[in-house]
Amino acid sequence: MSQGDKPNDVQTYRRLASYVRSRAWLFVIAIFAFLAASAGEVFFAQILGAVVDSFRANPETNEVVSTRHLWLPDYFLKIGLPLTIAFSLMIGIAATVRAIGTVTGEFLLSRVSFHVVHTIRCELHARLLVLPSSYFDSNKQGALSNRLTDTTSKLRDTVTDVLKILLQDGGKLILMLGYMFVINLYLTMLFLALAPIVAVIVRIASRRFRAISTNIQTSMGEVTHVGQETVNFFKTLRAFGGADNQDKAFQTASEKNRKQHLKLIATKAVSAQFIQLLAALAIAVLVGILFIDQVSGGMTPGQLVTYVGLAGAMASPIKRLSDVNARIQFGLAAATEIFEQIDMDAETDKGEDTLQQTKGAVRFDNVSFRYASMSRPSIQEVSLNIEPGQIFALVGSTGGGKTTLMELLVRFYEPDSGEILIDGRSIGNFTKESLRRQIALVSQEVFLFNDTLRSNITLGELRNASEKQLLGAIQRSRVSEFVERLPKGLDTIVGDRGSNLSQGERQRVLIARAFLKDAPILIFDEATSALDAESEALIQKALADAMKNRTTLVVAHRLSTIENADTIAVMEKGRIVETGSHAELLAKEGRYAFLRSTQFGENPHKNT
Repeated sequence: MSQGDKPNDVQTYRRLASYVRSRAWLFVIAIFAFLAASAGEVFFAQILGAVVDSFRANPETNEVVSTRHLWLPDYFLKIGLPLTIAFSLMIGIAATVRAIGTVTGEFLLSRVSFHVVHTIRCELHARLLVLPSSYFDSNKQGALSNRLTDTTSKLRDTVTDVLKILLQDGGKLILMLGYMFVINLYLTMLFLALAPIVAVIVRIASRRFRAISTNIQTSMGEVTHVGQETVNFFKTLRAFGGADNQDKAFQTASEKNRKQHLKLIATKAVSAQFIQLLAALAIAVLVGILFIDQVSGGMTPGQLVTYVGLAGAMASPIKRLSDVNARIQFGLAAATEIFEQIDMDAETDKGEDTLQQTKGAVRFDNVSFRYASMSRPSIQEVSLNIEPGQIFALVGSTGGGKTTLMELLVRFYEPDSGEILIDGRSIGNFTKESLRRQIALVSQEVFLFNDTLRSNITLGELRNASEKQLLGAIQRSRVSEFVERLPKGLDTIVGDRGSNLSQGERQRVLIARAFLKDAPILIFDEATSALDAESEALIQKALADAMKNRTTLVVAHRLSTIENADTIAVMEKGRIVETGSHAELLAKEGRYAFLRSTQFGENPHKNT
């Protein structure tokens, strides 16, 4: 994202309006439709004046007095139709034009606005898929979700409602003022003398609208975030009696949002009513001035009625136009937040070479890394050498940097110093896409999509796998043990985050996915940590089979699961403190021996 000055309101609105280009023809038709509807409003005022002037007809000559400046009614009256038919026809035409213009304009603008919201929402989602991992570390999930839903929906107010008001009510105002200029130039200029005062009010209100709108976006993101936590962790909250605290947190977030909305309403109401008050005073002055013969001289009674009618009818569009500023600022605040995310730099990938079938030799050469939000490094000068086909295990206390080291290998993050090599070449030389094709990852975060079991196993590029390959992966991961119990087998919806499956079943789905990928490098990050003893026993043999002829990196808390590893490394506070085989590390009686004795002391009956 550019580090220069933030775009101003005009630039933001231009960018927002640029999404309308692909539907420009609908937009143009909508403009003409609204102008036609506005012309119908003016025509009504002209009809009223024509009705008044028609009473000046000379009954002896059976003529109708010409209604100067009331051009359309005058045209109908010159046709020679009886007055009752002529006026009824005019009213019917005016009403029809206004109705068709309004309906057409609103429908077409709605199509345009929904297209804009859809396009921006899809762009925003597409950007989420390529943003670096650090972006998700520094932003709340609720705020990101809120942008995709609530924030983008607010753009419709700016794109449609604002444009509708500007076109529909702005068009009425322009046509009404234009016709008032035709009837009496100087009187209308006097009416417009209050325009600078209105402009100052709008400018002052704009600044407050923007600040409040930005606060509303932030507070709404917090409401969404706390709400998501309640939905995701409701069992934990109930189990530990945390419902009251969570409820207070949600009430606090919602209360902040409520107060910001009230400030917005108050500011909008005060500014709008002040503008309308000025307009009403201007209309009152106009009516008073019209009683001065020097001002109203030369105007027919019909013109006077039309002029006053137009001035009075302007109150409604002025009211809606006075509200448009709040809508614009609200939409611009939302657009600014959305465009900032869309403009964020995607995950960098300077690799140019394609990694083909790798042998699986992995080396960490003096690698260090620190998260942006952390004060101390998570990985400090780590050097490791993993031979092809070797089973390499990482153990240690929670927070020691084991998972981070694996994420550096997959290039979710880039090391601050040092180098990671595969087959003797820096992984930075390879494209991330080709690198990740060579690695199957079973994460400690067990999340499944609210889709079928089949779709969760054949994720992404794995959808191209054959049915034979899929069934093989299911058998090897022991997913077949519970598929038969599901109502629709592989086509059963697993629920949000896999809620229809047990924790162990969910983890076996992830392992099945890794088997199906059949990559030369396997990473099991606490892959059996959530399995009970029976489930663990079921898949240990499958894991051993999957590890054959592949380089396997295992992150484990259960030390019994990695006794057969070729090499075990112990990590503490981001550093490697011990390496060796199971027997060698026990003989050292160091950190590994302490962790094992502690774990077996807590569960003396545990065995491999």
